[in-house]
Amino acid sequence: MLQKTISEKRVKFRSTPQKDEFIKVLRKNINNYFKENNISKHANTELWLKIAVAYLFWISIYSLIMSDWLSDNPILLIVGFSLLGFANIFITFSSVHDSVHDAISPKKWVNQLLARGMDFVGASSYLLRQMHGEHHKWVNIHGIDVTLETHGLFRFTPHQPWKPLHKFQHIYIPFLYSMAQLQWIIFKDFKWFFGESHIGNIKNIKHPISEYFILFLSKGLYYTLTLVLPLIFLSASWWLILIGWVSIHILSGLTFALVFQCTHICDGTTYPMPDEEGNIENNYALHVLATTADFSRESRIGTWLIGGINIHVIHHIFPEICHVHYPKITPILIQTAKEFGIEYMEFKTFGQAFRNHIKMLRHLSNREANVPMYKTENASTIQMA
Repeated sequence: MLQKTISEKRVKFRSTPQKDEFIKVLRKNINNYFKENNISKHANTELWLKIAVAYLFWISIYSLIMSDWLSDNPILLIVGFSLLGFANIFITFSSVHDSVHDAISPKKWVNQLLARGMDFVGASSYLLRQMHGEHHKWVNIHGIDVTLETHGLFRFTPHQPWKPLHKFQHIYIPFLYSMAQLQWIIFKDFKWFFGESHIGNIKNIKHPISEYFILFLSKGLYYTLTLVLPLIFLSASWWLILIGWVSIHILSGLTFALVFQCTHICDGTTYPMPDEEGNIENNYALHVLATTADFSRESRIGTWLIGGINIHVIHHIFPEICHVHYPKITPILIQTAKEFGIEYMEFKTFGQAFRNHIKMLRHLSNREANVPMYKTENASTIQMA
């Protein structure tokens, strides 16, 4: 019945004036921060420099590989290709993620141009905007949060059907996560363009003809740059180059998957489901606080490298704000939540977040696993500030 509700009803958040007071106060406090400091919510000089560094990093690594200087040393060649993979996700973290939320510039065309960086690194920016947008709207809701779809390989929520292989999901997680980026580059975009009629809670979606053209053009460009040209011009054996191409996506894919999954699938987050009318008994801000956790918030290097993905709660509530501001505005969120008696989830280190992610996977590997759909204190007992 729950799955039928999701597919046939318009899912929506049902709030109360008392719950809505929190987001009103939080939005006022965040807006005051930007007003009082006379700064824009969009990118600053630091971010523009980081975007330049990201692309220069990619160009430098690619030039080193194509110089043929690494071809005589198989280990160095594989390392070079692996670094190119990290250059790919550095571009994604530094500019693409913010640009698909129109958070880098008030000018829409600038965000659209920077979002095309995803096409440059082998994946469809158009589909990313669509799918990531649906993830944001329905985080941790089985059936419409597209990041929970695993084709049965994982059980990320207690509402997903249990399979015997799930008993070992906390063990085989590194292998399958490391395949995620490779699967995305080769299969995922084509699956969603040609094999699906919906994305999240959007039904019977029709893709623009221009995006089909861009899909094939960008895939061809990516395969040509990273595989065809090395096969033509490098002196290394073809099989070593092929291994190198696969290695572009392995360690970086593992990193990419863990960074995102550890913010939602962890011990302490909830998995709400709509009722018969399609209602989620919360407003969106409280829903985010119950389904999302931060990690390594005080790590300046980590936050810089992964584009603030680790400071994820404020991002989901205010995705239009550029990630360079997250370290400053998250304490405002924490203080406001405290005043309202709302729990804010945070892991001090990535290690803690990873252990809690594994703990949740191990819990969900049990057929009878149960996880609360709501946090009682967030949904029912908010204290007025």
